[in-house]
Amino acid sequence: MQGGTVLPLGRCAAVTFLALLMLPTLAQAQSAGNVVLEPNEQNFCVLAALNAAGYDTGVRGSGETRRIVREYLEAQNAPVLPDLKKFYAAHHVQNDPSRELGQYISLALLVGSPPAFKLTVKEDELPPDARDVAGFLPLLRSYYEQTKMLKIWSQVQKQYDAAVARYTDSVRQSFVLTEGYLRFPSGGYLGRTYAIYIDLMGEPEQVHARIYGLNYYLVITPSQEPKLDEIRFQYLHFLLDPLAAKYAYEINQKAVYLASYARQAPMLGLDFKDDFGLLVTECLIRAAELRMNKTPAADVQKKLDDMTAQGLILARYFYEALLTFEHQDAGMTAYYKPMIVAIDPKAEERRLFPVHFSTRPPAPVTKAAPALSEEEQLLDQGDNQFFQGKYLEAKTAYHTVLEKDDPKSERAIYGMAVVYANLRKPDLAEEYFQKALATAHDLRIITWAHIYLGRLDDLNGKRDEALAQYHAALLTAPAYPMALRAAQSGMETPYGSSPQK
Repeated sequence: MQGGTVLPLGRCAAVTFLALLMLPTLAQAQSAGNVVLEPNEQNFCVLAALNAAGYDTGVRGSGETRRIVREYLEAQNAPVLPDLKKFYAAHHVQNDPSRELGQYISLALLVGSPPAFKLTVKEDELPPDARDVAGFLPLLRSYYEQTKMLKIWSQVQKQYDAAVARYTDSVRQSFVLTEGYLRFPSGGYLGRTYAIYIDLMGEPEQVHARIYGLNYYLVITPSQEPKLDEIRFQYLHFLLDPLAAKYAYEINQKAVYLASYARQAPMLGLDFKDDFGLLVTECLIRAAELRMNKTPAADVQKKLDDMTAQGLILARYFYEALLTFEHQDAGMTAYYKPMIVAIDPKAEERRLFPVHFSTRPPAPVTKAAPALSEEEQLLDQGDNQFFQGKYLEAKTAYHTVLEKDDPKSERAIYGMAVVYANLRKPDLAEEYFQKALATAHDLRIITWAHIYLGRLDDLNGKRDEALAQYHAALLTAPAYPMALRAAQSGMETPYGSSPQK
């Protein structure tokens, strides 16, 4: 997942946990069960070098710290700088500043401390955007030494500490309220980390959310107002995602009846259509935000109507379930499973029957719009036919995109792979899953491609190869509850050796 959301609690136990929030060192941030708010040296070094290499987006509005660092680095005239600039130019992302910065942030989150900047995962397991710019690291190591970057990092520590202090009290209060509302037990974080990094070297008003393995991250650049809603949103995912994975079986029982309704919603993202557990979590979070924000009753119904029209088909159910939750004593960890089990598919179907899902706004009128629109229509058609079990029709749609519109379309390549998997053509399925890994940047596609390849290896008796695939999937699977459960199951038991729950 590359975004986030949150919920409110308020207990003394939460205060003890949140005393860790402002611990200043990275070593402390990496200890089990921590939530931290701090600067991050690796992120600073990567983005500082990026600035020297030619990254100028938003520089005029970024503030004094970015200017000071850029002037210092320019004065060093490092010998490796021409190579750094060449690399940056070769990996420039046209017309997408957020994605351009994001790929380097993804890389920074998966490297260790300077001067070694060693990857914390195998290079071939890096998420696609980070893998694309992994060649930046050897240049960064040289640049760090040649510019004595530790000196400028130490010099701007006061500015970074001030930026963190701006968030401290508000974030602590938000988290205490969130834990208090959900009645989450102190220490119930399963050794996971939620790290909020404030960085002053990027374009202002940027929020980059990542989930890698057991770690949740939010990187925030300078902003006029603190990004408290985004911080809480990601914290809610941090708290609730594991529950969706733990009760994947119960959620899938409801998906059998209700997933088809969500798939009819044009505005709903593919991640939610493909992973009902992710949709459940999103609906629960959005409902909890309404309750935690004490949204006036006059506004609640319209907001719930809008959410449902966008495809968040269980937002209203969870809003009502939370009303009941608030008037009993169990915490969310105990209340979650009964709440899922209590979803009545027939009642929800009756509630959804009169709903008119929102449609996509018209595509902008440009020369490229007709071809792009046709490609999107074919991909949507293929996805809908696949979800309906019309595999041959879906194959035709995906194949048309690859032949006529874009031979590297990651959605079409992945679509062909899952079609062949369901048509029981393992050799062709494996071929297309491998193509998906080689071309896709969508983390959902990457995650499931590893899982499917692991299953194919298991069915062929290649347990070591299967374990490697499941292990690779686990880096990004936590963003997708159903995928996480599938990857965990694959690590525990060879696929096909026992009934899958």
